[in-house]
Amino acid sequence: MIKKILIFSLIFSFSFAKAPSLEEMVGQMLMVGVGGSKPSDKWVKHLGTDIKEGRVGGVILFGNNIESPKKLKKLTSYLSTIKTKLPLFIAIDQEGGKVQRLNEKKGFHKYPSAYEISRSKTLLESYDIYKKLADELKEYGFNLNFAPVVDLNINSKSPAIGAKKRSYSAEEEIVIAYSGEFIRAQKDAGIISVLKHFPGHGSALNDSHKRLTDVSATWQYRELKPYYNFIKYEKADAIMVAHINLQKFDKIYPASLSSKIIKGLLKTKLKFNGVVFSDDMQMKAISDIYGLKQSVILAINAGVDVLVYSSYFTKKSSVIKEVTKIIVEAVKNGQIKIQEIENSYKAIVRLKNGIN
Repeated sequence: MIKKILIFSLIFSFSFAKAPSLEEMVGQMLMVGVGGSKPSDKWVKHLGTDIKEGRVGGVILFGNNIESPKKLKKLTSYLSTIKTKLPLFIAIDQEGGKVQRLNEKKGFHKYPSAYEISRSKTLLESYDIYKKLADELKEYGFNLNFAPVVDLNINSKSPAIGAKKRSYSAEEEIVIAYSGEFIRAQKDAGIISVLKHFPGHGSALNDSHKRLTDVSATWQYRELKPYYNFIKYEKADAIMVAHINLQKFDKIYPASLSSKIIKGLLKTKLKFNGVVFSDDMQMKAISDIYGLKQSVILAINAGVDVLVYSSYFTKKSSVIKEVTKIIVEAVKNGQIKIQEIENSYKAIVRLKNGIN
């Protein structure tokens, strides 16, 4: 009898549990940057209100947010202690080499680039380096790192990758081996890894921060190998999609806005069921060609789960307010199916359940 009562109680509680509203689900799909380095700064306080009200699910910090170890701890502590239904993603780009927001000049440790590590360190030594990096991120309040880079160094002069020594090697097995140690170290420290830049940015002749980059003539199928490997062995929790054109798969849209590349290639053929992050939606590769409304709708319909905006602002007002309005209206008028929002929300919740 007691067992029956318990079962009934569980069914009753699940049946009447309050489902998240459309706006709450949309909020989890947004990650933004913000001006300011202290909890008392005007726009940090505004962002704090957005977090508390469930209008945003993640924050990414850049160099302008980081003044010193002491001040950074105060900032991330403020963000992480805001009461929310789900944990907040507190993210950073901390690769080592030229891409490390926590750097030596500001009182943090210095880490080698991916290229330097693969040339001079054993896998065991690389794990120790990355464990130190990951522990430092954890100490200063982060739970997600947009790293490792798993692009192949096909064009060593590629302005965004090769020229900055962000790739381990042109050989996929070397990339898999060393980036695998990065992933393992971050997992051991409780940091979520976001692999980037799908489906492969290493052959690019241009920098997508400045303009849309077409890799159709230089991209190679073996650039998918690291993703295939980490997905197969369940080591890929999250992947960032690049703003690159790849006409082998989509003759119209860049990867970050392409259903053929995200849903077709990544989610169906490679069987990825984790969280897909966009690259910064305010990069010129997107912002100069697609308007805010069009890029948002295309990205969500393509299968992007989290839209990343490096700035809190649009030309009109808060990016959170503008993008939320676009998505909600698009769902109501049928431009975005509610199932897309629900699928993204469920994937995000699964990933956030692992945050501690």
